[in-house]
Amino acid sequence: MKVVFLESVEGSGAMGDVKDVANGYARNFLLPRGLAAPATPHVLRRAETLAAIEAERQRVQDEQARELVGKLADRTLVVAVRVGEQGRLYGSVTNGDIAEKAGEILGEELDRRRILLPEVIRSVGLYTVPIRLSRNVTASVQVAVVDVEAPEGVETAVQRLLAPPLEAEPAAAPAVTAVGSTGDASAAGASEPGNDTSTEPASAPGSARTRGAAGEDEPAP
Repeated sequence: MKVVFLESVEGSGAMGDVKDVANGYARNFLLPRGLAAPATPHVLRRAETLAAIEAERQRVQDEQARELVGKLADRTLVVAVRVGEQGRLYGSVTNGDIAEKAGEILGEELDRRRILLPEVIRSVGLYTVPIRLSRNVTASVQVAVVDVEAPEGVETAVQRLLAPPLEAEPAAAPAVTAVGSTGDASAAGASEPGNDTSTEPASAPGSARTRGAAGEDEPAP
């Protein structure tokens, strides 16, 4: 059935929208509650006016939502719960819990359906959770889930979660082999003029072996 929405219905349509909906949904829900009307020529002529009214109302809602974003900026929602072994919670943190904490900061009740939590939280940690404050404005807030019985206290446990991770220590520099020592470095140094890197002692007069022309040791005559 084609209908004109007379009021905005979450997940279905905004005021002034003309949409095809299931017959049962229209007859059992939308029409009896005055949320929509069949798309007759008369009602269709009203659709443009209704859409303009809805656009202005949405503009005002978006402005109010942006003010709420400012209140949530740089704020961390702290949820202290009982925790078991390995950081697992006794129970879970739901969108209702987060809506309650956000409402305390905003100074007004927040519908839990505005918390876009993909799944409940079951472990301690720091989470980023989106909150839809109006149809066109969404804010992301940090949620710190900590043990209510943390030995160091809840505030310290939260600060530990917020602290940036320590930077890894730089790797030790590779060892440098001095020119003249055994290995490749000594071979490289031997090719430079004036660098005598030989580790053999010079032959003393009357020694049993002397250098041959090819550089190999030969028996003395």
